[in-house]
Amino acid sequence: MCFDYVVAHMGQNSFCSVTDYMLETMLLVCYLLFKFNYQCINIDLSRSFNLLLNSENNNKIVSINKIYWMNIESAENCRGFSETIRQLSNLASNSESNSRDDSHFYHWFAGIIDGDGNFDIRKDFSNCFKLKAIRIKLHNRDVRILTRIQSYLHFGRIRSDKNKPYSMYIVSTYKEMEYLINRLNGLIRIKVTGFKKACLYFNIDYKESNYVISSYDPYFSGLIDTDGSIVFNFNSNRIECNLEFKYNVYTQKLNFDNIIPYYKPYVAFRQKKNNKSEKRFKSIVFKYQTVKGMIYLYDYFMKNRLYSDFKFYRIAKIKEFILIRNYKKEPKESVEYKVYSDFVLN
Repeated sequence: MCFDYVVAHMGQNSFCSVTDYMLETMLLVCYLLFKFNYQCINIDLSRSFNLLLNSENNNKIVSINKIYWMNIESAENCRGFSETIRQLSNLASNSESNSRDDSHFYHWFAGIIDGDGNFDIRKDFSNCFKLKAIRIKLHNRDVRILTRIQSYLHFGRIRSDKNKPYSMYIVSTYKEMEYLINRLNGLIRIKVTGFKKACLYFNIDYKESNYVISSYDPYFSGLIDTDGSIVFNFNSNRIECNLEFKYNVYTQKLNFDNIIPYYKPYVAFRQKKNNKSEKRFKSIVFKYQTVKGMIYLYDYFMKNRLYSDFKFYRIAKIKEFILIRNYKKEPKESVEYKVYSDFVLN
């Protein structure tokens, strides 16, 4: 219905009433579009959603479906209306994207903490536990992991060891530590003892994590970034991914069967000796060591990239390696074998 037609065939009071409806409806539509987009609810306002409004002037029941198309025509002629709707839609979309990025980061970050993180728990004068700092210590070749954490969180400091090739990311203020404990709650699987004490210190209810880790969870890439290894097995002619932890009540519950689709790890146990104390202890090992599984390993880390550059470089070589791995059987004087040997040296 044309706006001029409405003006010509209605009195002044009716015109004001229609104008009121237009303004109210524009605001309502903006609100609904923002709210429903933000909550990922697809509702067709023109068909399946029927909201009843009471007229202030004549107490008649008016369906939003009946006035929606009439008002939206005029509303779109209002300067900036379409742009406002577009910005609201983009805001909702960006909010969902940021939420996914946030979840991805903290799952990865939990893997970093479980690998090389530390909750510095100390007792105060009243014999109560106190969290002094949250620390992550890595070799300088992996300092990019620490800078990524600092850049994402916008707090904490990185300190380098003058005498050793190591750097440490440190968070030590009360509010920042409390924030991290809240965000990591329900994600920590290995450094549970220290994390529980940290929760107690901030009066936070501890949430146990799910030890059957879901498909493509970034937690696994955080573990590989810190405690894992990507190695080339020359004898078996394959690229492998390995994880090893001290066997205890927490590591025995780890289940990586689903994390890389179509590729379950081989689980083994070892007896090891501490170099300093010479005490023997048991370890648990997770090995991804099949030729057919290499491509699935590659796919996982392309979706959840490693920030340990040299490990990611080795993973990135898998596709090339699959194409040339059979060149190992060629005569040593052949071009094929030279290509293979150059790859191995690289």
